[in-house]
This record gives sequence, structure tokens and C-alpha cells, in this order.
Amino acid sequence: MKKINPPYSWLTISLWGICFVSYFTVSAQVKETPKQRMAQFYNWTGKENIPFEGDCYEADGVDVTKIDMKCIQKYLKSIEATGLFSSIYIKGLQQEFVKKQADIKKNGFAEGIDYDRYTLSQDPPSVKDLLFALNNSSTTAINGNKAKVVVKLKKPYSISYIYSLDLENNVWKLSKIESK
Repeated sequence: MKKINPPYSWLTISLWGICFVSYFTVSAQVKETPKQRMAQFYNWTGKENIPFEGDCYEADGVDVTKIDMKCIQKYLKSIEATGLFSSIYIKGLQQEFVKKQADIKKNGFAEGIDYDRYTLSQDPPSVKDLLFALNNSSTTAINGNKAKVVVKLKKPYSISYIYSLDLENNVWKLSKIESK
């Protein structure tokens, strides 16, 4: 049997200890799970005065004919200030509004949305129904600094929401909202 020199064994043990402590230090800094973050998001959507991008449009039916970009910037800052949305989500919205502005210049109008942006529905479920589904029929998958929460809503209608979250500064933030 080969003898290991004591200084090397001490170094090996020290490196393993550093890795172990580093892993748990980073993990300990994340204060809430993606599921807990989704509960905060749902409670936020139930508030009466959440930012509404429609206040920044002039429209003809669902077609947007004019966008107040100063208002849009205020809207983006206000949803960013909630701490619920990732930089990826905010950047995607900025790109969406720039595209709408370009479409208006080119065609005289841009396609608007006639549904709730956060529930992807014209008839959004209640916060109570969303929280019930989150607590009773949801799954969470975490892969490094990314997470996916799938919430299967059964009432008032059947729909699955798929939320992608990114870990930014040790806080889970929404990056994408989908449904099927």
C-alpha cells in the first residue's frame, strides 16, 4: 500500500471542506423556493393597483395606434420594482414595445393584447384558485440557477401554467409565463 504524504492529505481534506462550505453558503443565501415566489406573484396579481400597460396605448379596438413610450418606461420601472420579474423578462417586454412602435410606424398600428398578461386569460382565475392549484397540483424543477414551476389549475377551468424563473442575486424571479 502506498503511503500518502501528510501535507497532501491535509490539502485534499481542506479543499473538500472549502467546496462543502461554499456550496452550503450559496444555498443558504436563497431565502425562498420558486414555489414560495410564485405565491408572492399570485398575491401581487390580486392587488387592485398593479401596473397596467394599456394605460400607455391609444387603440382602435385591439389594434394599438399610438404608444406613449415615457409611460411604458414608467410601467417597466414599476413592475421591475416589484422584484418579481427577472432582467430577462423586463428586456423581453422592452423589445416587445420597441417592435410595437416599429409596427405602428410601418403599418399605422400594432397588435395589442386583449388578455391579462400575467394569467394569459381574458377571464383570469382568482388568486384563491391559483394558490390552491399551486399548493395542491404543481411541480417544481430546479436546475442550477433556473427553475420551472408547472401549476395545473382545475377550476374555474382547466389550464396548466408554466413559469420559468431565474435566480438573480439569490432571488427567484419570473422570466417567462406560458400556458397550455
